Amino acid sequence: METHDAWCDPRHVAEVMRRVDHPSIGVNWDMMHPVRTAGVGIQQSFDTLRDWIRHVHFHDGVDKDGELKMVPIGWGTIDHRTAVRLLRKAGYDGYLSGEWINWEPWEIHLPRELATMKAYEKGVGGAKRRSAKS
Repeated sequence: METHDAWCDPRHVAEVMRRVDHPSIGVNWDMMHPVRTAGVGIQQSFDTLRDWIRHVHFHDGVDKDGELKMVPIGWGTIDHRTAVRLLRKAGYDGYLSGEWINWEPWEIHLPRELATMKAYEKGVGGAKRRSAKS
């Protein structure tokens, strides 16, 4: 079950997971949507879903004129550094999957985004947080 669309609030997703209560059902934590849509920070979102996280989607963005604008990781509103730290501390050994739809050509963003996330995984910082340019 992904934290996306009508299921952005991690508290609602956790309630479904408690009711389902089956080891074959897990959560794809798309960390952007609880922050953007449900107003739930990374720490609270992770704490709520921790026991069920089996996959992670990462990307970054900012709201501009009521629309989501994709930006490089570290330039938007999502605290990926904290998310990676929390996952690592919890012993998460699954995939971190980048998700970019209708954005730059992959040849531009993929190497940059992977380098930033790998730096976060190594704990060396990665890209500095910046504001998105119009």
